[in-house]
Amino acid sequence: MIRGLPLLAAMALAACGQGADPDNVGDIAANTVEQAASQCTPPTLAMADSAQLASALIDETKANFAAAFQAGCKKDLFKDKPLMDPRAADPGKLFLINAPEANVASIYVSEVDGNRMVLEYPFLTTDGKTQVPSAGELEEAIYCAAVGATPEEQESTGRCLVD
Repeated sequence: MIRGLPLLAAMALAACGQGADPDNVGDIAANTVEQAASQCTPPTLAMADSAQLASALIDETKANFAAAFQAGCKKDLFKDKPLMDPRAADPGKLFLINAPEANVASIYVSEVDGNRMVLEYPFLTTDGKTQVPSAGELEEAIYCAAVGATPEEQESTGRCLVD
């Protein structure tokens, strides 16, 4: 079955009027698989500015992020736009930023943090409590960063509007 895949891909490209060099079809298929794999490879989570969180909190955040990221892959959230902005200074890392007064998790490129991609969350609140974002909260932050809400959605529900 796999052996016929390059021929099938070549036929599909030819049918689209793009033509295909049968010797090149394997390269096209490999590039497609590589792109899909890279889109579903989660970034490494790192602390920004050498800040420290207890190891257990980091481990729980990493586990929740991995679950949320894989859910995003299964939902095809990264088909049009990867989570990690290609302009980011460290494209393979997502830096954790404590935002004590934030009300939701948020992922974006931060000019203040040297054009790094950041995950902002109230890990340590103003009253000194520590907390970890749930997989659901992180999945919503991933959705907002990669897809975003429509203007109608923002107006009616406030989705992806960060205070």
